[in-house]
Amino acid sequence: MFKRYCNSLITNWKENLYLLSLVAFLIALPTSIALISCTAVALLIVWIITGDYKTKWNRLIHNKSALLLISIPVIYLIGLCFTHNFSIGIQEFNKSLYWFIFAFVLSSSSPVSQKVTCRLLCIYIGSVAIAATVAFGKLIFLDTVQFFDFRAVTWVDHIPFSYQIAFSVWLIFYFILYGKLSLLKKTLLFLLITFLIIILFSLKSFNGYIYFGAISITALFLLMYKIKTKLLKFISLSLIVLMIFLPVFYIVHCVQKFYNTTEYQPDTIEKYTAEGNKYEHNFENKMKENGNYVGLFLCEEELIPLWNARSKRPYNDKTAFNYSLNSVIIRYMTSKGLTKDAAGFAQLSEKDIINIENELPNYIYAEKKWGVYPRIYETIWEIDQYRITKNPNGKSFAQRIELVVLAGKIIQKKFWFGVGLGNNPQVYQEIILETESNLTYSNIQSTHNQYFNYLVRFGFWGTLYILGVLFWVFFKERKNNPFLITIFFVSMLVANLGEANWETFIGLNYFAFFFCFLMWIVSKEKR
Repeated sequence: MFKRYCNSLITNWKENLYLLSLVAFLIALPTSIALISCTAVALLIVWIITGDYKTKWNRLIHNKSALLLISIPVIYLIGLCFTHNFSIGIQEFNKSLYWFIFAFVLSSSSPVSQKVTCRLLCIYIGSVAIAATVAFGKLIFLDTVQFFDFRAVTWVDHIPFSYQIAFSVWLIFYFILYGKLSLLKKTLLFLLITFLIIILFSLKSFNGYIYFGAISITALFLLMYKIKTKLLKFISLSLIVLMIFLPVFYIVHCVQKFYNTTEYQPDTIEKYTAEGNKYEHNFENKMKENGNYVGLFLCEEELIPLWNARSKRPYNDKTAFNYSLNSVIIRYMTSKGLTKDAAGFAQLSEKDIINIENELPNYIYAEKKWGVYPRIYETIWEIDQYRITKNPNGKSFAQRIELVVLAGKIIQKKFWFGVGLGNNPQVYQEIILETESNLTYSNIQSTHNQYFNYLVRFGFWGTLYILGVLFWVFFKERKNNPFLITIFFVSMLVANLGEANWETFIGLNYFAFFFCFLMWIVSKEKR
C-alpha cells in the first residue's frame, strides 16, 4: 500500500507539486505576509519546473480573460514612466505583478478534479479557522494582562483577515448547501460559522463589517431567486431588510446618544469643589465623552498630587502620540461622569488607573471591548472633533475624510491621465499647501478608497481600463460559478469604497488569487 502510494506520488509529481504550491499559498494567506510572498513566487517557479510549456501556452492564449488580467500591470508600467520617485514607483509596480502571477499560472495549469478543489477550499477554511482561534486566544489572554490594540491579535492585517473570515463563512454555507453532509457535520459547520462571526465582530473592522454585510446580502439575493418555497423566500428577504436597516438604526441611535449631553450655564454651574477649591470651566471646549463635556469641573490643584501619588506615570507624562497624559486622565474621568477633583478621583478603581496608564481615554474601550459600540463611538468622536477643530491628525477616520477631499482636488487637476506611479507624496504635499489643509505631511498616504486611488494614479483612462477588464472578466466567467464568483466580486467592490484593497499587499493577493481560483480551478456549480 505504502509502495503504491509512493509510486503514485512519483508518477504524478508535476500535478502533486502544483497542488502542494496551492496548498502552501492557501495556508499562508491568513497566517503570514512573508509566506504569502514566498508561496506566490513558488507557484510561478513550479509552473516553470513542471514543463509542458506547449500545452500551457495553448491554454493561456485561448483564455481571453486571463490575457486581460495579465495586462493590468501594463497600466502600472505606463504610470511608472511618469514617476518622480522611482523607489516608491517600483514598489507599487512590483505589487501589481501578482495580477500577472495568478492569472498566468492558474489559467494555464492543468485543471484539477472537483474532489481536489473541495479539499483545497477546506484547507483554506481550516487555515482561517486556526488563525481566528489564535486571535481569539490573544483577545482573551491579553485582556488579563494589559490593554492592547485589538488590531494586533491577527497574524496578518486585521482588515483583509476580516474579509477572509467573512468569505470563509459563506464558503462553509456553500458546502452545507451543495455537499452531501450528515446532520452531525452540518451542525459542527454551523458552530464553526458562529465562532467565525464572533471573531469577525471582535476585530472591530468597519470595512470587515461592510464586506460581511455586502457578501451576505448578495448571497441572500442569489439564494432567494433559487429558492422555490415562498416561506424561505420571505425569510431571505426579511434577513436582507434586517441586514440593511438594523445597522443604520443602531448607528443613528449611537449618534443620538453621543450628542445627548448635559448642558450647563456659566452663571448656575457649581464653582467650587467639596474641599472649597475653585473649578476651571472651559465652555469653549466642546469635546465630550459619553455625554459629558471634558472642559468642565476641572480642579488640577486637587487632581495633580493625587494622581502622582497613586500612579507610576507622572501627570504630565507624554503619551505614545506625544500628547500629555493629563488629557487622557481628564477624558477618562469625564467618560465616567466624574468631576476632575479629589471627590471624582476617589471613585477611580485600580483597574481605572491601569486603563489610564495604558492611555485609554474612555472606560468603554476596556469594559465593552467585545462589543461593536466602542468602535462606533470612537468614529463618531473623531468626526465630531474633526467638525469642531478642522484638525484630522491623530484621528484615523478624520484623516481618511481629509485624504478623500484632497484626492478629489488632485483628480480635478489630473482627471484624464492621473499623476503617475510613485508621485502620491509629492502631489499630496502640493495640494496641502495649496488648500491650506491641516493634515501634516507625516500623515500623507493613499486615500482609503480604491477608485479614488486609481483616479489619482492613472486618471480616468487608466481606471476605466482596469475596472473594465475586471467587469468584463467577471461577466464572461461568472457562468461557471455564479454564486461564489458573484458574492466574492460584489463584496470586494463594496469594500473598496473604504479601503484600497487592490493596492495593499494582502488585499491584492487575496482578491487576485481567489478571482482566478474561482474561475479556473473550482468545478462548476450544480444547477
